Amino acid sequence: MDVCIFGLGRIGLPISLVCADSGMNVIGIDINKDLISDLREGKTAFDEPGLQEILDRNLGENFTPKAQDEKIAENVKEAEYIVLAVGTGFAKYPEEPDLSTLYSIIGQLMNIGLKDKTLILRVTLPIGTSEDVVSLIEEKTDLLEGEDFWFAFVPERIMEGKAVEEERNLPKIIGARNEVGFEKVEGFFEKIGGDLIRVSDPTTAEFIKLVDNSWRNTRFAFANELAYLAEEVGVDVTEAIGSANEGYDRNEIPRPGPVSGYCLGKDPYLLETSFEDIAERRGFNSTWFYGRRANDWLFDKVVEEVEGERVLVAGLSFKANIDDYRYSHSIEIVRKLLSEGYEVVVSDPYLDKNEYTRLPDDLVEEVEGFDSFKEALIDEVDTVVLATNHDEYVGAEMDKIVGGRDVKFIDLWNLHPELLEVAGVDYKGLGNDLRDE
Repeated sequence: MDVCIFGLGRIGLPISLVCADSGMNVIGIDINKDLISDLREGKTAFDEPGLQEILDRNLGENFTPKAQDEKIAENVKEAEYIVLAVGTGFAKYPEEPDLSTLYSIIGQLMNIGLKDKTLILRVTLPIGTSEDVVSLIEEKTDLLEGEDFWFAFVPERIMEGKAVEEERNLPKIIGARNEVGFEKVEGFFEKIGGDLIRVSDPTTAEFIKLVDNSWRNTRFAFANELAYLAEEVGVDVTEAIGSANEGYDRNEIPRPGPVSGYCLGKDPYLLETSFEDIAERRGFNSTWFYGRRANDWLFDKVVEEVEGERVLVAGLSFKANIDDYRYSHSIEIVRKLLSEGYEVVVSDPYLDKNEYTRLPDDLVEEVEGFDSFKEALIDEVDTVVLATNHDEYVGAEMDKIVGGRDVKFIDLWNLHPELLEVAGVDYKGLGNDLRDE
């Protein structure tokens, strides 16, 4: 089975290599020439359990990386399946998402030819985009979907840190437009693994993709709203949520903490673009929109609580033990601190490890960066913001590390309440302000 997969990022590369490891002949295509060069040398661009081993097994055998501007026409012509796993630009509602990369590839494929191909989109899209893509292809090529080519939207649902395992095992939602198209896509995913769930059409599958992340974001937003309220009324939110959940199966309230990243940071806003007519009629936005706004407000809240002039932001990844700073809450906190005139130091164990953990261009000259928390503390700081719950910070003997300092410690994950007992440290958790007034 010959497959061309466009996009070799955090989602596309695991998908490509799992397909190759499942016996498919995969041509992986990306616009990033440096990425292609590294892959040809046998190097993955980021940490992901199991990924390097699969690359080692399949490079030069079932997996061939190619740059998008290389001669790929013959590969596309030979391919039975074409999979698009490219990213869409971040857009904060009411901004429109940037779909130019997607449509550029569609244009390239139409020029090469889509006759007898099965086109599978594994891209996060506004609801209805799949039908727009099919209409565009039919209009520009005179090919008919269901007769001359086949189309399906199959949302990726994998999580960084478990991408290989989940691509093999998670259920696949298949939104095909007809029976033959479903059978073709079914044959593709049966080789990979996981249950196959057919839904009515690609639009339903697009809907489900946005629902997944919007639901998770909204659950976490509920917990964060409780944290904000707990501080106002003098309650320890950790105690309250733990006690409310205990032995009461109807409650599954998560613990509060920052919520950000490439998916949870944008998908609720992307879903809102389809809700705007309802919002206009009734005069207010969706639950998931306000949930995302509630999570975003945490960034401002942190800046309001900072004291002094020099601030250390510890942890830059959007989630624990992941080498990815894209759309991270920590980066947004840093930007807001700088805009308010604070001097900012950052630390993260993954700093500068790869392209996903480099500081954005607008911050490179503005902040001092360390991969060690202890080294970042060598110079005095007035406030520490523990922003990401990396294992390095969870297991740290923080009382010994910051003890003896006159510092405010803002702990967004409530990891180190023992600092309440450390002289000189003004400890502030999220939703459990237990300091003596």
